[in-house]
Amino acid sequence: MRRALVVFASFSLLIGAAAPSKAAVAAAGPGSYAAGFLTPVVVVPPDDGLTFANSDIAPHNLIATDAFVPKKKAKKVKWCSAYDKGKCPLFWSETITAGQTTEVLGLEAAESGKQYGFYCSIHPGMKGTLVAP
Repeated sequence: MRRALVVFASFSLLIGAAAPSKAAVAAAGPGSYAAGFLTPVVVVPPDDGLTFANSDIAPHNLIATDAFVPKKKAKKVKWCSAYDKGKCPLFWSETITAGQTTEVLGLEAAESGKQYGFYCSIHPGMKGTLVAP
C-alpha cells in the first residue's frame, strides 16, 4: 500500500508542476507498457491543450490511431515526414522518459463531438481514447 501512495504522490507532483492550468493531462505510470495508460480516457474541451506526462521508467509517446492529417496538409505538419503518405496521425507527442511532460500537438484539428483512439508507438498495447466534447 505504501508503494502505491508514493507512486500517486509522485505522479500528482509531476502533473501539478508541469501541466498548464487549462490543459487536460494524459499520463503513463509505472508499468504502463503492460497495464496501459493511467488515463485511458481523456476529455479535451475545445481550445484546451493536452499535456502528456510520463512517470514510468520506460519511454512512451501518445499517437492518434484512427485519424489522420489530410494529405494536402501533411507537408505543413512537422511530424508527418516520419510517416507514409496518408498515414500521418492527426495528433502526436514526442517520446519522453520518466519525469518528463510534453504537449500533444495537432489537437486543433480534432472535431467537437468525436472520439479518437490513441496509443504508444513503442508499446502498441497501450491504448486510450481522446474525447473532444
